Amino acid sequence: MEQRIFHGNLTPTDMAEALLAYFNRGNLRTQVVGDSKNMRVQIATRPGSQSGGQTALTVQIQAVTDGVMVSVSEQAWLGVAASMGQTVIATLFNPWNLLNRLDDIAQDVE
Repeated sequence: MEQRIFHGNLTPTDMAEALLAYFNRGNLRTQVVGDSKNMRVQIATRPGSQSGGQTALTVQIQAVTDGVMVSVSEQAWLGVAASMGQTVIATLFNPWNLLNRLDDIAQDVE
């Protein structure tokens, strides 16, 4: 888990709201958990999304004396890898299948 401290007049609520505004779109959804001193923002693909694989990560935001400390968990990449593998196998059987999987590829890369 990578940690960084951002100095200045920042609060965990400010950073959580910025993450929520940026990532709560398309196939991604966000959820904020915690109190004003220690928050977690969970970013994941929506259940039942039509394209791409399933992935998730958590951003922990904690107040420190002169700013905030941010920790980012490892991304759950197995669902994305499975989606990309499915695209490769379908393309090996028939190269035209690549056209049917372009939306999945775009979602996985995003």
